[in-house]
Amino acid sequence: MKEALSQGLPVWNPRSETVQRDPLSAYDQMRETIPVAYSDFLGWSLFRHADVLRVLHDPATFSNKVSRHVSVPNGMDSPRHKSYRQLIDPYFTDSRMLAFEPVCRRVASELIDSVRGEGDVEWMDRVAVDFAVRVQCAFLNWPPSMHVVLRQWMRENQAAVFAEDRDKLAQLAREFVEAVRSMLHERSSGADDVTGELMREQVQGRPLHERELVSILRNWTAGEVGTISAAIGILTRYLAVNPEIQQHLRSHPDRLPYAIEEILRIEGPLVSNRR
Repeated sequence: MKEALSQGLPVWNPRSETVQRDPLSAYDQMRETIPVAYSDFLGWSLFRHADVLRVLHDPATFSNKVSRHVSVPNGMDSPRHKSYRQLIDPYFTDSRMLAFEPVCRRVASELIDSVRGEGDVEWMDRVAVDFAVRVQCAFLNWPPSMHVVLRQWMRENQAAVFAEDRDKLAQLAREFVEAVRSMLHERSSGADDVTGELMREQVQGRPLHERELVSILRNWTAGEVGTISAAIGILTRYLAVNPEIQQHLRSHPDRLPYAIEEILRIEGPLVSNRR
C-alpha cells in the first residue's frame, strides 16, 4: 500500500459500485484507513478535515485554477475570486430569495400533484431534477423549452464525466455555450430579468466578457441543478428512513428550515472540489 501511494498508483476507485451505492460510508472508511488516497478518476483525494483545511489555506500551492477554461468564481484565487463573488452574491440575498419563494412553492406543488396517487415513483427523475431545472430557468427567466435542453445536457454530461470521455465533454461544452448564447442574444437590446441584469454587470471597471457570462450561467444552471436535485434527494431519503423525524416536522412545520440545514450538514450534496 505504501509503495502504491509513493508511486501515485490507484489505491481506491470512487466509481466502484460500493462507493457509488453509499459514498459517505466509503469516505468514512477511507478517512480511517487511507486518508490521502490516489485514484485514476480523481487524482489525489484528502479525507481528513485538517488536511482539507491545509489545502484551502494554501492557494499558492493548491490553486483553484485547475483548468485553462474560465470558471467564475470557482476556478479563481483571491483577490480575483473576491471581485467576482462581490458581483454574484447580491443575486442571492435574503430579500431576493424571499421574493422568489412563491415560484419555488408553485413549482413544487405542481410536481407533487403530477405524481400523487401513482404509487412507486422514480423520485429523482420525476420530481427532484425537474424541480431544479424549472426553478433555475424561472429564476433566470428562461423559457420552458430550455427545460428539456438542460435535462438532456446534464444527463449526457454526467455520463461523459463518469466515462472520462473527453471528446464528448468538449462537444457538450460547445453545445452549452451555444445554448447560453441564444439566451444572451434574446436580451442583447436589454431585458428586465436576472439574465439581462447580469449582462449589464461590470467587474474591475469593465463589462463581463461573454466567456465569463457563460461560466456564471453554467454554474447557475448545470451546476445548481445538480446541487438542488441532490439536496432534494438527500432530504427525501432522510425523512423516509427516519419517520419519527418526519412526523415531528409535520407537527412542527416551523422547525423545517432548521431541520433542512442540519440534514444537509450531515449529508451534504457537495462533498468534493478540485485544487
